[in-house]
Amino acid sequence: MPTPLLYSKLGLGPMDVVAPEERWKSLRVYYATTRERVQDKKRIDYGNEESDALSLGMALINFGGPEVGWSELNEASKVVDRDGEWLLSISGLMELGGLDFSVDPPRVEESTAWLMADINRVLEDSRSGEVLIYVHGAKVNFYNACAFTAQLSHFMGRDLVPLAFSWPTRQRISAYALGNDRRRGERSARSLSILLEILSDYTEAKRIHLICWSAGGRVVAGAVKDLRERHPDLSEDELMARFRLGTVYFAAADVPRKDFLDALPALNAMAERVVVTTSSKDDALLSARLFMGGGPRIGQLTKDIAPGERAIAEAANRLEVVDVSRGTEERGFDITGHRYWFNHPWASTDIILAAWGLEPEARGLINAGQPRLWGIPADFPDRITPDMMDRFQKGGRANPGQSIRGAIP
Repeated sequence: MPTPLLYSKLGLGPMDVVAPEERWKSLRVYYATTRERVQDKKRIDYGNEESDALSLGMALINFGGPEVGWSELNEASKVVDRDGEWLLSISGLMELGGLDFSVDPPRVEESTAWLMADINRVLEDSRSGEVLIYVHGAKVNFYNACAFTAQLSHFMGRDLVPLAFSWPTRQRISAYALGNDRRRGERSARSLSILLEILSDYTEAKRIHLICWSAGGRVVAGAVKDLRERHPDLSEDELMARFRLGTVYFAAADVPRKDFLDALPALNAMAERVVVTTSSKDDALLSARLFMGGGPRIGQLTKDIAPGERAIAEAANRLEVVDVSRGTEERGFDITGHRYWFNHPWASTDIILAAWGLEPEARGLINAGQPRLWGIPADFPDRITPDMMDRFQKGGRANPGQSIRGAIP
């Protein structure tokens, strides 16, 4: 992942304030997966088959080889041009609990309590006390899900407690385009929904952030909608106090607009912030619309919005639509593709700042003249100031609700 503009502009690194006793290259990433475990007595791994269970555990992700150390990694995280590639690898994997969905209600494995306790220990030592969940798109394997979650956590200051949610997509686009993997993702939404409930009930997380990419947006939208529907009697204040969802970020999301608008009232009721990025040219989303149907995707820049759809969006007071293509002529370049949200340093900076709790103006965005719509201006680099690092350096915000952590039954 290229260095976000936030760091290269300020000459600071995401690990600058990490305590000396915690300065090691490897990064612990928790995981939750609906992939079937590979039958191998010598190692733990998860393949492409769909499981009836949600497996939980932790992975140790290493940055670079043995020839480089902490200081080299920190310096490489500040600059635009790096010397060579930094390869990520899983140097350890441990399964610790899960949920069995073959019975109703799902059965929670006893070892899950140990994992929740371990998450609480990490939360207590962190500055923020917050959890970051990454939900990947199609064509991704288990390794990629964990490794990319580690990258996001790394560039967010290694402070948010990272958790990779890996659903069983296969590594060929035809499996998704023909609908098989899409249905797998939709089924995995229930698992993510229950995971969110477990994390909110049995950990001290002040906030739980969700970042999703492409097809992962379907999983997240479905999960939050399911969570809301399972608690119809709770008010918005009660929902936010109990589940403590922070920023829910839909990056280049392959979610049909009609499906997103159907889930938007639930998202708006439960999350502090709902961010959707759009681009003028995302060939992957264009192909998905043409070959899979379902109408325009929320990650596509479109103008054919019906009055009823616009009314739903404008009623969502926590929604922020970031049009990364707006201002192309003034900037002299567009922000396009399907991976722009982590490949382009301007776009990745917005994800970091949004997770840190900054409002659009404080993130350097400008309003596009319409409610909920924002753009990245040509002078965006000039808007990157040391004040933005206050959230990173101080860590933590007021807890939106009281913890209701208990013992796992």
